[in-house]
Amino acid sequence: MSNKHKFLVLNPSPEGLDKVIEKANLQNQKIGPFEAILLLGDVLPAGSSRPSNEIQQSAFFTQGVNGISENVPIGDTESRLVDVKSNLTYMKAPFTKFKLASGLTIAYLAGTEITEEIQQNIEKEIGAGKIDILVTYNWPYAIAKQRKLLLVANNKIDSLVKKIKPRYHFAVGNERGRYLENEPFKWDDETITRFISLGQEGSGEKWFYAFEIANDLTQVSPAQLAENPFTIKIEDTPEPTKRPIEDVDKDIAPIKKARVVTPDQCFFCLSNPKVETHMIISIGSYTYMTVAKGPLTRPSKNLPFSGHAIIIPIEHMATLRNTTDNVIESPIYQEIIKYQDSLVKAFAISKPFLKLVFFEINRKTNVHQHVQFLPVGENLIEAFPKALEEKSKLNNENFERNQKLNFEEFKDTNDPKLLEILNNSDYIVFTICHNESDKTVYIAQLNEESKAIDLQFPRRVLAYTLKCPKRTYWDKCQQSKYKETQECEEFKNFYKEYDFTK
Repeated sequence: MSNKHKFLVLNPSPEGLDKVIEKANLQNQKIGPFEAILLLGDVLPAGSSRPSNEIQQSAFFTQGVNGISENVPIGDTESRLVDVKSNLTYMKAPFTKFKLASGLTIAYLAGTEITEEIQQNIEKEIGAGKIDILVTYNWPYAIAKQRKLLLVANNKIDSLVKKIKPRYHFAVGNERGRYLENEPFKWDDETITRFISLGQEGSGEKWFYAFEIANDLTQVSPAQLAENPFTIKIEDTPEPTKRPIEDVDKDIAPIKKARVVTPDQCFFCLSNPKVETHMIISIGSYTYMTVAKGPLTRPSKNLPFSGHAIIIPIEHMATLRNTTDNVIESPIYQEIIKYQDSLVKAFAISKPFLKLVFFEINRKTNVHQHVQFLPVGENLIEAFPKALEEKSKLNNENFERNQKLNFEEFKDTNDPKLLEILNNSDYIVFTICHNESDKTVYIAQLNEESKAIDLQFPRRVLAYTLKCPKRTYWDKCQQSKYKETQECEEFKNFYKEYDFTK
């Protein structure tokens, strides 16, 4: 019997899991058999279905950052291992280790919050036993710091890595994944660690990795070993003024001077010769409304269009606060509210089972202010506060470079404190409209100008609320021009009786 064992590591996109399983089975026949298939990232997030295809070899996964599917029977067993279907095993969050038949031990650390208590419990569970292969969601801070990619890191992973000293360490970094095969490095006990991060399937980056590992710990040192990033001190030097574009996570607003975008270059400006007029629903005196590109929601039998749209000031501005001392009394703001009220009325009368959520990131460094909105089923809207709490907690505790998001709740849209924030602060805001008179506002001030902002945060929260995390990114949800035109016409027909601009 061979002392070496083959593994296949994959970072599947949730919507393409069946396709990835087919490819894994093919590789198992070609270059296997594999001791195990290790799945990374958000494999079965909240709202997803179990794959229909069968897996030929044992495959393992854990929870990412978008919850876990209701189809994973977590509560049915006290075991740390949960059989989702034949050969597909869920490793319970936050941490589970398991010794394979070969004698090799694998361990999964979920993408969930790591509190001090959880960290202490994990360190106790690790004990003195050896873990050969470690899978985490985020990168350790030590490696991310070297690569100037702090947005993919969680510094609480570092102490676990130092204790475990895994021979292989796999991660993804963020929801889209980030490919890196770091140079191997050695620990003081002669163990060599190889850190590999994979992009998500479909991202354009490498998303699969096959390797062979022996049971014994004797390893031939590679010709070139890197210095151990966990044992060297990396000085906290200021970020350079300019960074290579590949080092900036495109979902985060980088900390740098905003690029000046003129109206003829701005995709929200009607004066731009490239403006997509086929998507415009309505034009008022100061603002206009357009369907969203890459909508989060989808048409259904109850609503023949997505309902995801945007209200945009006609004048090119980053925020109304740059043009007036009193935002609330501005005719632009008043018309935005007029659009909102007319939309809430339209849905309340025609589709009372759908509730509108308006959301916005309002900053003085924006290119062009805009307010998005979409419908949420009344059976799901109650899950919004929990989704907001969980995603805020994840942002605040796992991403130190991001601005902290502390949301305040207001039941009165005329509350003086709320109006003060709208007039004087950068902010992220959600307005939940249960009906025309019942609205709840959740708003977080953005006061840490030196820190980055997750520009996908509002959509991330709503994707989680709607149980469709795979639609977090708008560019993965783009439609053809024909579909966009069709959606716009459907929205116009729905809204025409309530359109105050006619």
